[in-house]
Amino acid sequence: MSGNNPAASSVPTRMPNNTAMAPTPVRRLGASAAMVAAAGGLAAVAVHDLHWVEWGLLAFSGAVGLAGVGLARRSMSAQVLSRGMAWTVLVPSVLVTVFSVFGGHPEWMAAALTAGSGGALLLARPMLHTAEARKEFAPSSFRRWLLAGATAAAGAGIVTGVFGLDAVKWHMGTAIPLIALSLSLLASAVGVVRMRAWGILLGALTSVITFVAALALHDAAGFALALAAIPGVMLILPVLIAKRERAKAEARSHTRVSSHVSFDDPRVRVATDSSSDAFDDLDASDDHAVAAPPPAARAQA
Repeated sequence: MSGNNPAASSVPTRMPNNTAMAPTPVRRLGASAAMVAAAGGLAAVAVHDLHWVEWGLLAFSGAVGLAGVGLARRSMSAQVLSRGMAWTVLVPSVLVTVFSVFGGHPEWMAAALTAGSGGALLLARPMLHTAEARKEFAPSSFRRWLLAGATAAAGAGIVTGVFGLDAVKWHMGTAIPLIALSLSLLASAVGVVRMRAWGILLGALTSVITFVAALALHDAAGFALALAAIPGVMLILPVLIAKRERAKAEARSHTRVSSHVSFDDPRVRVATDSSSDAFDDLDASDDHAVAAPPPAARAQA
């Protein structure tokens, strides 16, 4: 026997395809130029005294310049890593600028770095939502949230990497865990953007380990480690929500089927679908919203 028309599902439907127009070459060049200008400002601070060059800051300014080049590229991996670098410049620059202004002695270099990195992020934002970008990174839902999580993981990885490399000079026992954490966060960001389930799982595992380590510390270092655990939580949260919505949809569909068909009848076929892939879970939760199963099962003659 055949079922009636499927009932409407309360699970959110597939994400609308609000694809943005590709940014003009002028805008892409402007984003790169703003970021490279920020890199120039950092380099100027590093070499302001030729008798005492801050080589670490000079190397970091070079990485910021490379991020400026990355903002002009169409690759989503390059975009996320470059935006993570831009945020590592923007956040401390904003804090220094605000506190210096309220203190009555504005730090103009910090303000310039804020303008450069913030302007680069704004100008390059459409690169995340072009048709090509949506094709490369196309989860069925939570796309913006996952991009934010991947960018946060990249930024946290860059920050921990900087501290880890700096710690090499004075305490190798501290440097090695920080560098390992940095590599794990960066790998997680790249894995998520490349639509690999291991990216989300690695981010979640890194978050758990980092949070446990933070609980063992009762100082500023523990607080910093707790902040580094946030990106993993951001990445695993959409998967948990999708699993919950999928389970609710399956429960509703099974209830509708059981009201029409006795499962004791051996002639009834019951099809199930399961997947262990994190991105498949996102797709599956959406599939239940788009096409709910019919209330009656098809029986063999």
